[in-house]
Amino acid sequence: MQGLPHPPRFLLVGEGNFSFSVHLYEERGTEIHITATCYGSEESLSGQAFAKSNIQFLRDKGAEVYFSVNCTKLKEYFLPAVRNFDRIYFNFPHCGKKAGIKKNRELLAKFFCSCADVLAEKGEIHVALCRGQGGTPADHPVREWHNSWQVVEMAAEAGFILSGIQPFNIRDAGGYKCTGYRNQDKAFCIEGAVNHIFTQSMPFLHSRPLICEVELEGKIVPCQVPQIFLDKINSRYPLDGSGCQKTLQN
Repeated sequence: MQGLPHPPRFLLVGEGNFSFSVHLYEERGTEIHITATCYGSEESLSGQAFAKSNIQFLRDKGAEVYFSVNCTKLKEYFLPAVRNFDRIYFNFPHCGKKAGIKKNRELLAKFFCSCADVLAEKGEIHVALCRGQGGTPADHPVREWHNSWQVVEMAAEAGFILSGIQPFNIRDAGGYKCTGYRNQDKAFCIEGAVNHIFTQSMPFLHSRPLICEVELEGKIVPCQVPQIFLDKINSRYPLDGSGCQKTLQN
């Protein structure tokens, strides 16, 4: 992220006790600007001394801290002039209580769509999931497909692709304490957790029209391929049943 006109702007959503935000600040210091958000209200954290001390630390360091932020509607909380975050973090998303896999997939899908409104063009989205949840070969063991959160597919719905994957090692995140088990201030197991890094996918662009040759009444006739079919050709899908034999660029 070198060469940016401003310090990289990191947005954290779904923070519980804000300890990961503190970890990022202690790791990067004044190199970055942190905006830390929580789905719950500030009053709901009033009885948690650890969370309160982290919030105060962040505010003292100049970080922005917001409460009652719904990560599926991010553009509602940030004016256009302060969007374009360089990195968005969502650690161990969960709908809470006994929400099933389908509900958590929907949460991820809506979150990624929301990110598209506030992420910088070359920004990254970091999503940490517990072992087996992601549905990628990086999980050990790999769950059955229908039993995973299918994070790559949920991201693809919003135009993002998986560009990196790495173990989420809590020992590397000094001071971070994962809490939120059953909506309580209780830790949960993240042994074997995986961090998934997503970036915006790039559309396939054709600089010149594609010409298709078809046989019509015994003659080879060239015709321009309609724009709607170009992505199908690029993806090696059959164009249609018209007998298209090959494509050429003119």
